[in-house]
Amino acid sequence: MNGEKERPRRVPLPVLLLSAAGLLPPLMALFVRLAAGARPESPLPGTIGALGLIYSALILSFLGGIWWGVAVARVTRAELPPLVGIAVTPTIVALVLIGLSLGRPMLAGILLGLVILATPLVDRHLRTKRLVPPWWMRLRVSMSVLLGVLTIGLGLTAG
Repeated sequence: MNGEKERPRRVPLPVLLLSAAGLLPPLMALFVRLAAGARPESPLPGTIGALGLIYSALILSFLGGIWWGVAVARVTRAELPPLVGIAVTPTIVALVLIGLSLGRPMLAGILLGLVILATPLVDRHLRTKRLVPPWWMRLRVSMSVLLGVLTIGLGLTAG
């Protein structure tokens, strides 16, 4: 990557803060679900939990958009087809899992969390090719682990 030496190795503070803030919706949804044990008759935990799963699916789709942007901006024409193919996959998977959550929210949440946990594999490929900044993996692994675990937690509390 041209300019690799000039690029920061630490995650820029605005990126880190906004990424961390992005964990608040599923964290709050899981909190509501866990706190609802005292009031199982309330529809709020189910609604909030469903919104938490949809949010996680949106983030998965957003990651695919990032991968698409990196692909079209930074790779050669020969490298483009497989990477844009991978880039559209998160949106399709997210849609399928949102559909699954309508009838099987526990299974959908667990599967969605596992898919999110696997996303750094694509990011590692992008970093190996020097298509993303040096700090990218530090951010992506931590955010994927946290969001993946929160999403699995939402799935486990859906039953």
